[in-house]
Amino acid sequence: MSLMKRYSYRSVRLGHFSSNKHDTMRAFSLMARAALAAALVFTGASLFADEPVPPKGFRAIFNGNDLTGWHGLNPHQSVKLEGDKKAANLAQQREEFPDHWRVENGELVNDGHGPYATTDEEFGDIELHLEYKTVAQADSGIYLRGTPQVQIWDWHQTFDPKRPTRRPHLGSGGLFNNSPDTIGRDPSVLADKPLGQWNQFRIRQIGARTWVWLNNKAVVEGAVMENYWDRTLPLPEKGPIMLQTHGGEIRWRNIFVREIGDKEAERLTAASPLIPNPTEFDVAYGDHPKQKLHFWKADSDQPTPVLFFIHGGGWMAGGRMSGLSGMLQEILDAGISVVSVEYRFIPEATADGVVPPVKGPLHDAARALQLVRSKAKEWNIDKNRIGASGGSAGACSSLWLAFHPEMADPDSDDPIARESTRLFCAAVRGAQTTLDPKQMKDWTPNSRYGGHAFGFAGDKASNLSQFDEFYAKRDTIIPWIDEYSPYALVSSDDPPVHLFYSAAPALGQPEKDPTHTSNFGVKLQEHCQSVGVACELVYPGAPDVTHATTTEYLIKTLKTP
Repeated sequence: MSLMKRYSYRSVRLGHFSSNKHDTMRAFSLMARAALAAALVFTGASLFADEPVPPKGFRAIFNGNDLTGWHGLNPHQSVKLEGDKKAANLAQQREEFPDHWRVENGELVNDGHGPYATTDEEFGDIELHLEYKTVAQADSGIYLRGTPQVQIWDWHQTFDPKRPTRRPHLGSGGLFNNSPDTIGRDPSVLADKPLGQWNQFRIRQIGARTWVWLNNKAVVEGAVMENYWDRTLPLPEKGPIMLQTHGGEIRWRNIFVREIGDKEAERLTAASPLIPNPTEFDVAYGDHPKQKLHFWKADSDQPTPVLFFIHGGGWMAGGRMSGLSGMLQEILDAGISVVSVEYRFIPEATADGVVPPVKGPLHDAARALQLVRSKAKEWNIDKNRIGASGGSAGACSSLWLAFHPEMADPDSDDPIARESTRLFCAAVRGAQTTLDPKQMKDWTPNSRYGGHAFGFAGDKASNLSQFDEFYAKRDTIIPWIDEYSPYALVSSDDPPVHLFYSAAPALGQPEKDPTHTSNFGVKLQEHCQSVGVACELVYPGAPDVTHATTTEYLIKTLKTP
């Protein structure tokens, strides 16, 4: 058996190896610390930080006062060594550990160099909570079971097309050492806080599957962590937690862990089916780094219908899997292929000189739809049966495509531009059905959304919100509203739509969530019905509901001959 296949994390740990010099230094350090602590008793001062308080069911694996329970190990330096050379390297890394790691104000601090902080204890199925703070140009990571890694980036770095698989601009939390073009290698959303602020990770590891939440946003949803040391083998059953060092100071605190038992592991994995990797990953439909889409091909001998998914996030945030992961497998199992689109957000469209900014994400969606149609033969899809879906801003984009007149240019030299932008249907959740601030305010008096779509930012100095400016200047942008508001575009030749909201309407009254109120749905349904467009509206207690969920509607509509 090869060295790599024999590799285990116990073989790279120092174990019982030690050096007299290290033991002597540690003894003097403990004596000095004890003497200082005793002296401080007379002054009433305290040498140590308060012990970190873990959440219920968790325990602290960093005590906030010293390096107890941790040692230094960079496995990349020792994995190919054997015998005395390995033992010497491991001993040296342990000895160097306190030169680069220190405890300060209850924080575990690294200077950007030296071996990784590695737990003496090994872990299997766990939930890990921790916080970190780093500096510009640094990167780091969290090794699970001794395996790289949940990645930490300085997300302000610019994407370099010469290094296409290195994408710090997408943010932290991805499984960076997984194979390229796989779900989970990059985070599904950018969730990092600005440099200098503390970030919170919640990481769940069950078997080889990894879930990551960064600052309370899911960024990896149960992807398989590959065994970096030997990709032909599964992830080790146990191994240490390791905090990587890589070129810049990083601080850690509140490091808590709890073990996950077999029954809980079974329940959690059953509730979160594995997301399949796309058939086609990051297909470009434009030159901007954000103009990409994933395609999942349904198994079929005949051309399949297509779900064209546009994620939400106010055209300011979110990622391609946001809102899709829960429905993806059911849609594929029904024989419907799936496309999920990334697009330029409002700031990126603004930087590109797009006016008004909302034209960027909307026209990106239209161009992506044309690209999909151009792949009909290659991808075995029925270009005439494409239904759009999404939530919030993605829902608004979907309705805009559903109601907008044909944007194909039959005379273009570009074959993609000659493809149709029309849809077979649309089924959306929490949609903003209008971008007219007067309609919003008439329907829901405490409306506050939409000004950013047209470049309004408000004025903090005068306490003017973006919506207040949007409303006050409405008359100056009527042509834009007519072009980009779904409600304004409805006509009798439009495809059927399905609207889902989580709360009942209250027209003319302030709403708890005015941005996703079903008031939007009530008014759009009235308008659609007035011109003969089928519009099914679903909310708690809604009448005449035929399809209770978005997924049910899409499958029934796209699969009905």
